[in-house]
Amino acid sequence: MIINGLCVDYGSRFCPCILAETGGCVVCSQVNGKDFCDCKASGGVCIKQELLRNGGKAKPGRMTYEGEVMSVIHHDGLVFFRVKVPLSLEQDVKRPGGFVFIRRKDAASWYDVPISVQYEEMMVGSIGMTVLLRGVKTLQFKDLSEGDTLLIRGPFNNGLLGLQHLEMQQSGRCLILTKGIGLLPSVSTVRYLQAKHNETELYVDEGNFSPSILKFNLDLFDLPYQHLTLLDADGDLTTEVKHLIRRFVADGGNLIHVGASEYVIHEVAAYLSYIGEHQVKLSACNNARMCCGEGVCGACTEVTADQRVIHHCKEQVNAKRI
Repeated sequence: MIINGLCVDYGSRFCPCILAETGGCVVCSQVNGKDFCDCKASGGVCIKQELLRNGGKAKPGRMTYEGEVMSVIHHDGLVFFRVKVPLSLEQDVKRPGGFVFIRRKDAASWYDVPISVQYEEMMVGSIGMTVLLRGVKTLQFKDLSEGDTLLIRGPFNNGLLGLQHLEMQQSGRCLILTKGIGLLPSVSTVRYLQAKHNETELYVDEGNFSPSILKFNLDLFDLPYQHLTLLDADGDLTTEVKHLIRRFVADGGNLIHVGASEYVIHEVAAYLSYIGEHQVKLSACNNARMCCGEGVCGACTEVTADQRVIHHCKEQVNAKRI
């Protein structure tokens, strides 16, 4: 899948999508009714031309696959499971930012849950995911067992901001800061960076989550880590975090990944700006607002200062500008 800084689906087999068909494309100005092309697309694909070639219709969207549960581990309100999927789907989602919508086959169609895919081996015909049992949507998995059938819709690939930074990161030094549930979608990022011969430092703030839940995932993927409190009582970065970031920058660190809320991401980005550090790249979790994944429902939209509507499920926004 081609990734650029505008839309995660640009130039892929899903482009043009329903947004282009309805005049809401996040890249093509002419599809959206303007007279001139100012899309600034860098992938060499003209969305308007592709739309015309397709009879003015969007290309087929994500498919829903049936997958058999191959293994399940229940632990303290958490469920980790591996599901058998086609190799084509596995290849698309076993990368940083990859996620799918899942539900039990016998559940109502509106109970889809967006879940990050946790990287394991490639080309084994399965994907691994961790679900925290918290509400109506996730409680459908509380009795999940081996042999059950799940419906899996995907692939989706915008679960992380800064994908271009991650893909370019090779043989460098990376700092990973996570808090609470933000650890789970960060697992694939850590393993991806390690696979590209990067030195990683993982720090985990338990937040309001059970320590055993987070430790289970860390042990499951054999990830060494250290405990660290990210925010103080006033909501500011703790002194320890500030010293850690300064030390990381001074030692030639290349990339910081933040697996936490948008507030924490903003605080880290603001501190990097405060100390005048503009060379260290930043990536971050982007799954807090996911609802449809297609830019249609509006749940993840945000209006910028220049009155531009951003779809967080599709657009690669600069994490430092959240």
